[in-house]
Amino acid sequence: MSGVGDPFDSLPEVVVADVLGRVADVGDIAACRLASRALHAASYTCSRVRLCAAALARRRGGGAHPGPHFRAAAGNLASLLWPHVRSLEIDASEGWGYPDDVEEVEFDEADDLHLTARETVTAWADTAAGHALKEVDIADYWPQSCWRRAEALPVISRFCHNLMKLVLKNAWLSVDGLRIMPNLTHLTLEFIRLDDEDLSKLNECFPCLQILNLIGVGGLKDPNIDLHQLKTCHWEVSNVPRSLTIHAPNLVYLELKCVRPDILILDTPSMSTLKLTADKLGPNVQIGGLMSLTNLRIESLDLKSLFQVFTENCDINSLELEIPISTKSHELFKAVKPEYLLQLFASINEIKLAPRLSREMMHFHNLCNNSQFRSCLRKLLVHLPPLNTVPVRVPLFKNCAPLCEVTILFHADYSDDIRQTVTSIWTQRYPHIRWNWGTWN
Repeated sequence: MSGVGDPFDSLPEVVVADVLGRVADVGDIAACRLASRALHAASYTCSRVRLCAAALARRRGGGAHPGPHFRAAAGNLASLLWPHVRSLEIDASEGWGYPDDVEEVEFDEADDLHLTARETVTAWADTAAGHALKEVDIADYWPQSCWRRAEALPVISRFCHNLMKLVLKNAWLSVDGLRIMPNLTHLTLEFIRLDDEDLSKLNECFPCLQILNLIGVGGLKDPNIDLHQLKTCHWEVSNVPRSLTIHAPNLVYLELKCVRPDILILDTPSMSTLKLTADKLGPNVQIGGLMSLTNLRIESLDLKSLFQVFTENCDINSLELEIPISTKSHELFKAVKPEYLLQLFASINEIKLAPRLSREMMHFHNLCNNSQFRSCLRKLLVHLPPLNTVPVRVPLFKNCAPLCEVTILFHADYSDDIRQTVTSIWTQRYPHIRWNWGTWN
């Protein structure tokens, strides 16, 4: 580089620092420091840093253990970069994270990768950098963290007063001593055992949350989300609590995945989009007005009951449907009649059929040959599954409104010959439809 000069010398230091912040990984930043004087100088002004145990281990010996000093590295980084760092990510999960089968996890009595422990969090939080941080993302090492109650939340709430986004994964978290964090607007807890059975501490200490993601959070009995500023929520319930309650007057988007709650209470009058995955709802469902609901996605075999709850008295504009992976054809036909589905579809402007339900809908032509309803269906998307024979006659197409836009996504395994045959037959048989064609995997 000496012959042509350092190309980074012509760039403002703030730009070079921004480039390194996008690199983020401390190992890659260290390599960049060796390549250029400008990069070396800018490395001390990075606003984003990421420390990954697996990457460090690979650099030290082909995937070996990262060593006993990994936990201290975050504190050292915070001390070194404190005037500028605003985003800190520490990851000990890659390759050793949350297992697919929790029952088979082997406890690890060591603590060198236990990132949510009080002393580990204090090492970087109780610094000038900790006070200035805007974003923190910690993914713990599950075999060490699953059996130890950690105090990451109370420590972070004590020191990180300016934090706006917090992501914690793979840990058992205590809420004892948790303080109010008025600046926090984004919280993600993923694969967490939380000592807050009804979420009362979460509601009290994070009152300004606008985005909340609870993915596989256990330890909940009667959880109640009560957040008046919440706008987006993604909640995948890991156990089977008796009740699920959401009070959020400004919530616009909700993605809820549950099993079979006895009680479901949604007080969400501003919600426009709902994505619901459930085996079945219990008898006690309280919906506090869905006057804003226009986009609905349901994944369930209990389609008819869910339709009655979420589509009646609602102006649904877009409806996406899917069925569980293990569903058999006879189970679907027993749960909901084909004619009922077709009649429902005729009352909605846009329908999206996900892959598994698309497969079953291709069989409906033998069951509802004479069904036809006045339709307002304007847009239809179908995932065409791998089939030995593609039906010539599809009642769903017959019930599309004039000039309905139908998008057919062929499975990637379809040959070009079959695609051309299907395209030719359906365009001729249903000339009132505007066709689009694509592919899905």
